[in-house]
Amino acid sequence: MTTWRPTPPNAQAYLRISSDRFRLEAGVDRQLEDAEDSRTRLRWGPFAKVYRENDTSAFKKRKVIKADGSIDWMVLRPEFRQLLADLAHGVIDGVIFYDLDRLVRQPRDLEDLIDIVEYVKRPVTGATGGRMNLINDSDRHMARMMCVMALKSSEDTARRVARQHLSAAQNGLAQGRIAYGWVRKGERKGQLVPDEADVVVRIFQDFMSGESAYSIARAFNAEGIKPPAARTWSSTMIAKMLRNPRYAGMVSYAGKHRVQTAPGRKC
Repeated sequence: MTTWRPTPPNAQAYLRISSDRFRLEAGVDRQLEDAEDSRTRLRWGPFAKVYRENDTSAFKKRKVIKADGSIDWMVLRPEFRQLLADLAHGVIDGVIFYDLDRLVRQPRDLEDLIDIVEYVKRPVTGATGGRMNLINDSDRHMARMMCVMALKSSEDTARRVARQHLSAAQNGLAQGRIAYGWVRKGERKGQLVPDEADVVVRIFQDFMSGESAYSIARAFNAEGIKPPAARTWSSTMIAKMLRNPRYAGMVSYAGKHRVQTAPGRKC
C-alpha cells in the first residue's frame, strides 16, 4: 500500500452537484464546508483554488467531434478535466473531493484520474464516505467497485425516468417544466392561469395579424404586463413561446411531438 505523508503545499478542492435548477450553488457551498473541515483535519494549507461544477452531470455523455474528425462520447466536465491537467503538470499537489459519487460516475473518468495519481504520487482524498485516498492501492480498488455501482444506479434511474416520460407522453401529459399560462408549482400545478392564458392567446393573435416578436414584446412592456421569468419581455422570449409545441396542444418526447389526445385526457 502506498501512503502519502507530507502536507501538500498547493492543494485544491473539487465540488460538484448534478442538479441546481435555480443556480443558487447551495449544494456545492455545503460540500466546500466539509472539504474545509477535511483540510483542517489533514493539516493542509488553505485551498489555492476550488474546482466547482454546479448543475453538472458526471453521468450523461455527449457526442464530441474531435479535431481530426473522429467521434467520441464523453461526459463534458471542463473543471474536472482542468483538475486532471493541473494535477498531471504539477500545478496542484493534492485534491480533496466531497465524495466519490460527486467526483466520478463513469469508470473512464476514474481511470483517467487514477493514471495521473499513480504517476505523480499526489493525494486525492475524500471528505466523506470513508475518506478514501486514491494514492492507496486498496482505496483505488474500492473506488473502482463503488464507481461501477454508482454507474449502475445512474443507469437504472435514467431508464425508469425515461419510461415514465414515455408513458406520460403516450397519455398526452406535458413533460418538463410547466409553461407560462399554467400554474408552475404547488397543489394546482398544471392548472390554467386565466390571465396568463389570455396573454398567450394575444401573442399568437398579434403574430398572426402581422406583428413581429419585437413589437409584441415592446407593447407588453409598455402596458406593464409581467413576463414569465424576467423583468421585461424580449423578442427572444416571444419567439420561444411561438415555437413551443405545448401551446399547439402537443406533448414532446425524444424530440417528437404527439398531437392526438389519449382517451379521457385533455392535451
